Amino acid sequence: MTILEAKAKLDIPAVGARCFPNWKPALSCHSPWREDRNPSFSVFDQGRKWKDHSTGDHGDAVDFLGKALDIPAQEAIRRFVEMAGGGYREQSRPTARPPAPLPPADTDDKRHKRAMWPVMELPTDSELETIATLRRLPLDGPHWASMDSALRMANVEGQRCFIIRSTCGKNAQARRLDGQPLGDNLKVKTLAGSIATLPVGNYHDRRWPAVAVVEGGPDVLAAYAAIYKLGLLDAVAVAGMLGAAMRPPFGALATMAGRRVRVFQHNDEAGQKAADSWARLIHNAGGDVDIWTPAQAGADLNDIFTLTESELSEALTEAFDFVKGGF
Repeated sequence: MTILEAKAKLDIPAVGARCFPNWKPALSCHSPWREDRNPSFSVFDQGRKWKDHSTGDHGDAVDFLGKALDIPAQEAIRRFVEMAGGGYREQSRPTARPPAPLPPADTDDKRHKRAMWPVMELPTDSELETIATLRRLPLDGPHWASMDSALRMANVEGQRCFIIRSTCGKNAQARRLDGQPLGDNLKVKTLAGSIATLPVGNYHDRRWPAVAVVEGGPDVLAAYAAIYKLGLLDAVAVAGMLGAAMRPPFGALATMAGRRVRVFQHNDEAGQKAADSWARLIHNAGGDVDIWTPAQAGADLNDIFTLTESELSEALTEAFDFVKGGF
């Protein structure tokens, strides 16, 4: 029996039933192999794919079995075929682990300021709905950003805010949940101690073959909404630059070498300069990069979600056509 024949017989729920009899797989469920107080695990694509949003691990049913039994990839393939009722007769390459990104310079002063940050929490269902309404997005945008650790909630200056943050927790921006400005009439506040050049998202995990580079917190949420709507959760990682003036550090750029990257530009002068700069840096680092620009002047990725459903579908398909074989 080949591995493809075995996969046709066994999906993740079937493997899970044997390894974890009391586990209930779902689009949003608890991890079967670690303590998971808040559901941060997903089984999707008709039971063929899974992703652990807290750790970034993901894969197919074979990867699931390997993770469940803590065995090497080749051994997981052999046992999977046996579980499906056959004998293994096809070789397969083990999944490569992603390299750790190189951190930019940090300081004791920044670390001290980050230690004073407010407690960050997962958003409630009501808060997710409020964020989606505020940003004119489907609920899937903030939901998947939260699952990927890019979205959290906290009280900042006495106001309930949603926080867009890097996965390492060293860069974070706050916006009020009610849409009003923070102190000094700021629509967005970078928390003191942030390493502001660090991108947001799991862009550093090279198991995702494509990367969407976006500008600002709202476009981070919009990117997650688009990726979910197009069925690209296992193909596209997000890299959100929290400001047009920011330049990604070398470690972030190095992770994009050999991958397909698209920069989603804001259609204004600052956005164009930022996109050109980022694209040049990514190209020099070895990434296969291009730039997408929304048709309307002043618009960004978030804005296209105000289009009619048919217009939105067409615009998203065009915007993400850089993902080869993604549709």
